[in-house]
Amino acid sequence: MKTCPTLLFTCLFATAYSSTSIADVNYADNSGFSITNNSESQASIEVVYSHFIQHVDMWWPKDHTWWEGALRIDEQAGGCFCESTDTASAVHMRVSYVEPNKKVVMIGGLGPLQEMGVTGALIWEFSDIETAPPSADKENDKRVPKTKVTLTYHASGNIHFNGKKASNEEAVNLVNVVDKVQAQQLNALIAFSDKN
Repeated sequence: MKTCPTLLFTCLFATAYSSTSIADVNYADNSGFSITNNSESQASIEVVYSHFIQHVDMWWPKDHTWWEGALRIDEQAGGCFCESTDTASAVHMRVSYVEPNKKVVMIGGLGPLQEMGVTGALIWEFSDIETAPPSADKENDKRVPKTKVTLTYHASGNIHFNGKKASNEEAVNLVNVVDKVQAQQLNALIAFSDKN
């Protein structure tokens, strides 16, 4: 199993820079943060949502897991976003709210944030976007359905490293990494939905 600092600063940081989503750190200090990422898929909302729930093991980046184990999301309040192998298992987050094709809220701390005691609400929102096709033919101007996915993470708790409370600057640096990781995870869902 990867240690928290290794997981955070090698696996996560090294792979976090291939973002095509629009990201925003709403606020960050050593007692918590709020980040939002948005991205759009060419697939319908039903397809994107289905892939989100039913195929998380196929699109979630394996370098953002504890053991590259099998992932699942139970689509019900109290359900588990869990990882398992033959010899180990972990709860990444708990599902607290499900409105199919619209919104899923998960509660907890992802990765190293769990062991810091930092917890929050990870909110996945799905909305329809209709765009005009690339056509000059106004009479046959049928709108093309697209899906916007908004991923927001509101987290609270003392951000610390090895038991020493982080400065606000250190916390902001960490949150910038978390933001890029969230963007990578969102982009992985969008890329998977656009291809399948």
